[in-house]
Amino acid sequence: MTSPHSLGLLGEETALAYLSGRGYRLLERNYRCNLGEVDLIMLDGHILVFIEVKARRSERYGEPQEAVGSVKQARIRRLAEHYLLCKGREECQPRFDVVTVRFKKSGRHIVDHFIDAF
Repeated sequence: MTSPHSLGLLGEETALAYLSGRGYRLLERNYRCNLGEVDLIMLDGHILVFIEVKARRSERYGEPQEAVGSVKQARIRRLAEHYLLCKGREECQPRFDVVTVRFKKSGRHIVDHFIDAF
């Protein structure tokens, strides 16, 4: 059985490969500050995208994107403001995406990308 931590890492790797294959460029992975953490910060062309990744083995606890509720969204927004200020990118208008990865018992996975999710 896969631990929640290793499932999360596998989900991030899968999401990163998916997005990279679609032309996104990685800037930061697991960016942390005193406000929390965001899984991926990437460029989609010239758009700075903050991405939360959720991985699941089943829908037992609901749809994975449902885990990115209003509290989590607010935390990621504050973290993005902090990042933009620290990196001198205050003029950027960030976008917030959610990528879900569902790992099936068959070994396959399904990736869903919610662009401008919140």
